[in-house]
Amino acid sequence: MVQVHEKTVKKAEPPEDRVKGMVVYPMAIVARQFVKSLWRPSTILYPFGERLENEDFRKTVKVESGAPIGVGEIWDNYRGVHGLNIKTCISCNLCAFSCPDTCIEMVNTDAGGGKTKKCPEIDYGKCSFCGFCSDACPEGCLTMTPGYTITTNDRAHMVYSPQRLFEVYKAKLSQNPTRIALPENEDVILLDQDLCIGCNACARDCPTKCITMIDIPKPESKPGEKLPKRIWKEPTVNDPECVRCGTCISVCPRECLYWGARK
Repeated sequence: MVQVHEKTVKKAEPPEDRVKGMVVYPMAIVARQFVKSLWRPSTILYPFGERLENEDFRKTVKVESGAPIGVGEIWDNYRGVHGLNIKTCISCNLCAFSCPDTCIEMVNTDAGGGKTKKCPEIDYGKCSFCGFCSDACPEGCLTMTPGYTITTNDRAHMVYSPQRLFEVYKAKLSQNPTRIALPENEDVILLDQDLCIGCNACARDCPTKCITMIDIPKPESKPGEKLPKRIWKEPTVNDPECVRCGTCISVCPRECLYWGARK
């Protein structure tokens, strides 16, 4: 036996309730927000002097909770335009190596005193603001700031040269925390002595100059034996000064340097 339930029919709302819900209540909300805006504007005059990356301005802007806009953990970790300290950059190339978007290129930069060095140039038309580059920077010279104004009508202006990134750094915007120490379980650079020819390429190109070539004894050849043609020197790495950039491994012509577990 099939039981049939009566369909409940919703009664129509009285006309006066319909007017309240569609007209009176919305107008009351608008009026309340208008009165509030007379003392506290709901918007800021961007970009005319009122920018949220300015800490002094953020302290003067309040929200309904009473806390300044942008202050707190979320804003302090905001990943915006990079700031670069050219003076402390060691040209290790780790930022470009770790970039998943290949938007960083190492270019020649004036280092003062008539010298040049390679520093990162960033194309923000490709950058995804992941922060990998600043995390990988061993010297903390490349960090991310709360700067977010990078809009332009010309795509070429999206490419920030090292000098332009240095200007962002000198603006003294708050910066994300940087790595202060290497992990204890991080791999170290090891040497295959049988392959090394003592060419000095690793020590020459090391950005931190933590590799030193030391003399090794030249073995005496046995009758009829010909010793390999090489320079009787071997590299030693000062591990506390090594930043794990891998430059020495990439320039080694015999591939005798490699990553390995710490002994």
